[in-house]
Amino acid sequence: MSSPLSVILTQNKLTGENFNDWKRKLLIVLNFEKHSFVLTQPRPPTPAINAPDRDFVALERWDNSNLSAMCYIRASMSNVLQKQHEKHQTARQIIDNLEEMFGEQTIQAKTDAIKGLMNCRQKVGTLIKEHMMKVMAYLFEAQTNGAEIDSATQLVMVFQTLSKDFDLFQASYNLNRKEMSLTELMKELQAFENIFKGSGSKAEANVAEPSSPAPNPKRKKEKGKNKGKKPAVDAPATKKSTKTKKRKVDPKKVKCFHCGKKGHFKKDCREYLSMLKQKGNFDVLYLE
Repeated sequence: MSSPLSVILTQNKLTGENFNDWKRKLLIVLNFEKHSFVLTQPRPPTPAINAPDRDFVALERWDNSNLSAMCYIRASMSNVLQKQHEKHQTARQIIDNLEEMFGEQTIQAKTDAIKGLMNCRQKVGTLIKEHMMKVMAYLFEAQTNGAEIDSATQLVMVFQTLSKDFDLFQASYNLNRKEMSLTELMKELQAFENIFKGSGSKAEANVAEPSSPAPNPKRKKEKGKNKGKKPAVDAPATKKSTKTKKRKVDPKKVKCFHCGKKGHFKKDCREYLSMLKQKGNFDVLYLE
């Protein structure tokens, strides 16, 4: 094998169970070497003696590519499979026979890929690029194993897997109906995601950060005056007594409310007590 990619086949020889992976790698090598057309195009008929030169060139090109493709296929098989395919004359015959032998794997792989794609949904927080790579892998697996999905259907299937964050993008696409490949779609979805994330983060910032009150110029001025001084420490608040303390009064300065003389209270006034005694309402203890 002269191709620089042929090492892929030498490291992944066909044993039977790995048919799908092996076929995918074989197509990579044959496409690189421009030999894959012999798997889909029949051998041109042998031209007449007086036919144009281009007919002879086309036949020679097909024969050479067919021989190269068969060499790649046989060289990347196990010894048992090589023995079984020695008599085949074209690369297409070998592939068809392998499909019959391991075709159930192909059908199952195609079914699993389509099922995985239909159930695939973008998870919250997953970047669109990561999600699109997963979706494209399902599509490639399905097509490699025989599924025929046109471009328009592929886009519809992709949109069904996206989260609600891309509903606006899908609505815009439905209006414009722009044709694009999956790679182009992924780029536009990434651009939309960046815009959406930018506006979303700005909105979150507006909600998360409350507006701070306007600075008070007086407080700022007072703060400047007290610069360099230690802040005053407030004394611990003491619990106020619920009972009010009675203030002591000097008896000599007291004026009686009854007789108007200084030096005693009304309750100690002799005239007041004498009056009460005469009325018979005297129930106050008299103290000298």
